[in-house]
Amino acid sequence: MKGNMPFQCSKCGKTLEKQQCYEHQERVLCEDCYMDILSPPKACDPWAVHSAKTFLRGKDKLSTLTPLQTKIVDYIREKGEATIEEMVENLNLTEEVLRREFVVLRHMEILKATKKGDKMFYLLF
Repeated sequence: MKGNMPFQCSKCGKTLEKQQCYEHQERVLCEDCYMDILSPPKACDPWAVHSAKTFLRGKDKLSTLTPLQTKIVDYIREKGEATIEEMVENLNLTEEVLRREFVVLRHMEILKATKKGDKMFYLLF
């Protein structure tokens, strides 16, 4: 990385200043993309579920959601179930964002996924 010109994340395209850049395998990345590569979120993570349950003990789960997570949960609540392709199209989000948010919602035991035929459907826990 040379100079003081703004950089661009090679994965998501976000514009970055030099101090915001991370290098991985000769690629310039923002912090979020760098973390996703080094430690990709996993839906099936018993320790994360335990941690979420401990953190949420005595709290209303839905009141702790971000606006984006609420949007996803409300969509699935309204539809009953949805595929990732449906949500990408109707919620105007990328598949990567949806998958990352699903992992958090799965750990909180708010959403789950089930396979029907060759498709994966997301539904309330």
